[in-house]
Amino acid sequence: MSPMKCTVAMIVALLAATVDASLLKHRASGPETANAMAGLEGEACGEDEHKRYKTVVCSVEAACKCADTVCELEWCSKYVHEWKKEFGACLLKGCGEEEQKD
Repeated sequence: MSPMKCTVAMIVALLAATVDASLLKHRASGPETANAMAGLEGEACGEDEHKRYKTVVCSVEAACKCADTVCELEWCSKYVHEWKKEFGACLLKGCGEEEQKD
């Protein structure tokens, strides 16, 4: 291959690499999915859902005399644990016992 053809081939290869890199950079800054997902609005545990949580989880915890993760009856701790996972964010609101004690 002549020196001229080698030079032309190198220039074409460099241009192709530059174009590919600029396209990748453009794609990375395209739709900002992370920001779109972070901007979701709403409440994870609404008032109705929290009332349901109190009915399903808190009443069973009280009846089974549960303390954190241990209940007097073994089936209660498994039952309560599964429902707490199901309700998710309502767990953070709790059963409201703190408010009643005051």
